[in-house]
Formats: sequence, structure tokens, C-alpha cells
Amino acid sequence: FAANIDQVLVIVAGEPSFSESQLARALIAAQSADIAALVLLNKCDLPQAATARERLAPYRAMGVAVHETALKARPEEARRTLEPLLDGRATLVLGPSGMGKSTLINLLVPAAEAQVGEISQALNTGRHTTTSTRWYWLDESRTGALIDSPGFQEFGLRQVAPEQLATLMPDFARHLGQCRFHNCSHRHEPGCGVRDAMARGEISPTRVRIYEELFDELSAKRW
Repeated sequence: FAANIDQVLVIVAGEPSFSESQLARALIAAQSADIAALVLLNKCDLPQAATARERLAPYRAMGVAVHETALKARPEEARRTLEPLLDGRATLVLGPSGMGKSTLINLLVPAAEAQVGEISQALNTGRHTTTSTRWYWLDESRTGALIDSPGFQEFGLRQVAPEQLATLMPDFARHLGQCRFHNCSHRHEPGCGVRDAMARGEISPTRVRIYEELFDELSAKRW
């Protein structure tokens, strides 16, 4: 999506519902590139935000910075929340269509006049409005910037080896080094510290499913 960035801001919402797999992939990609990542729960004024908060709870627990805002309903409050997070940094804004990326750009860079898409209620997804990556300066001194990206439906991780995957997922990584085998895949081996943590409920079932799906996907791409 972009190069020479300081951080990634992943926007999600309760409406339309976000893909946890896509969120995990974006965070893993940022971790693999040693780039800081933030998650922004937009539309926190809507009833669906409660479910989104529950889905984001494991990410908060593993140390991911999760912030909340209502870009359309409470724009000035949103500005006060976002400006300290973005000041002096080049930030890549990621997220599926319909989560509020263009609304965020228009709020913080009014001259951008980014086209804001409507939500497709029938498909429960956003209509694509950004078709190319664009750089917007946040201030006249050009110390901070937003990079608006096209809404994505898929997010590949070709640069990640399957045996590296657990090191890039904080809830898995904290249990590494507790396995009987040095090359443990954390899938089926006896004496696996990660699987013991799963059994104790320290890693959520959804995160386990995402790990297993990604491990299979990354293993298949090696052949």
C-alpha cells in the first residue's frame, strides 16, 4: 500500500461488520515490518458498536492500542481524539470499504474532498470509493501525513513464513519458549506451551482459528 510510513491506523466498525481475519492480517503485516499499529473503532455511537467492542477485547488484552470515535456523529470529539495520535507521523489508513476512511480524511484534511461512499445495506459492506493510494499532508509544516488506501477485501501475507507467524501474533508470542520442541508449530505437538495457553482460555478461539487458517495458507504458498 505504501512505503516510508511511521504507523498504520486500521479502521473498523460494527456496521458494516468487520472481518477479524483482515484485521489480524493487517496487524501481522505491520508487526513483520516493525511498524506501529493502531485500531480505530468508528461509529461507536451505534448499537452495533457493543458487539465490535467484544470482538476487539482480545486485541486490547494483547496490547494493541484500540481507540473509539464517531467520525460523523461527533466530529469535533473525533478530531480531539485523533490529532494527538497522528501529529508528526506519516500514517497509513487501512480498512475495508464503509468503515470511515474517507470520512476521516475529509475531517482532518478538508481540502482533500475525498469521496465518501454509502453503505450497501444489502451486502453489509461498503462501496469502493478510493481506487488509489493518496498522500495528504496534515499541516502546513508537512510534519504529519495521512495515506489513504483503497478499501481491501483480501490482505495477503506472502512475506511471512509459517514458522514466523506465531512470533508476529502477541497473544501467541508471549507463550513461545515454553514448548517441548524448538520447531513446534503449535498445532498438534505434545508439550506445547501455546496450546496449553489455548486450553486455559488465554488465547481466544477466534484467534486460534485465524492462526490455523493462516498457517495452512502460508505453508501452501511455499510449494
